[in-house]
Amino acid sequence: MADATSTKYLLDSSVVRPMLLGTQAYQRYFESQFGSNPRYISPYVQMEMKRSYLRNIINFYFTLRLPTIPTIGDALTFWSNYFQGSKHKAVEQLVAQLLSTQALDFTRPEAKEIALRVLEGLIAQFVESLEQQFLQIDRDSTKCARASVLFQIDTPNAATELKRFIDRFDDLETCRRQCQIDRFLLEDHRDRVEQYIDRATRLPKNDNTRGFIGIVNNLKEIVERGATACSCKRCERIGDAVIALDAPRDMQLEHTDNSFDYLCYSIDQPHRKHPSETQIILGYA
Repeated sequence: MADATSTKYLLDSSVVRPMLLGTQAYQRYFESQFGSNPRYISPYVQMEMKRSYLRNIINFYFTLRLPTIPTIGDALTFWSNYFQGSKHKAVEQLVAQLLSTQALDFTRPEAKEIALRVLEGLIAQFVESLEQQFLQIDRDSTKCARASVLFQIDTPNAATELKRFIDRFDDLETCRRQCQIDRFLLEDHRDRVEQYIDRATRLPKNDNTRGFIGIVNNLKEIVERGATACSCKRCERIGDAVIALDAPRDMQLEHTDNSFDYLCYSIDQPHRKHPSETQIILGYA
């Protein structure tokens, strides 16, 4: 690893997320790793944070606004019954913030309006933190249209503005027409993509390689089918490859995911894998 004082840190979303939303111990760990040095993210990583966290929180906000949902508790029950994975985790983190911010009774209807106002503030605070804590590099070779969807919130018109953001951010057909992910993968980085495909065929299938092989299977389909195989949904499944390929080679890519060990090695991208939150909390990093 290069001297910490001269290293330019480029953060993957797997590092940005816990720095904003992780436990205090995990946040302290990352602070100790980066010190006062600037931390950079790409427009694509910022988009990933909005896709994986922000849009889920906004969708929960509109769930809570439903007239058929009288209390916060009902909104949480409905959400947990119908959503799992990252959507469920995002709301769990939000509930923790709600509890720490306001002493709200989740069973009382009158707490609903208070919660909606608090939610509006937390949503705005998250975007502000994302924009202020990290410097954004001027590089997004995919021209991701979702990354360019502007977010703004003004309290008197919060619901209208949040709805406008979600409508534009989730208009996947329009966003795909405006991006250049097919050119990025099939022209700009075709040789590197084929390197990934070749390497995956020679790797054993285990916990360390599973993520990389899954990404490569999607890249292989894009190579075989061409631009028609590219979509925002598929882009979500190959995001780590996009981040690695587009990373400036004079910056060190910081991550926690195993996939980057293979994605970065093949293209000589400087990188560093950090321990998971579980490892830090349980003390076996």
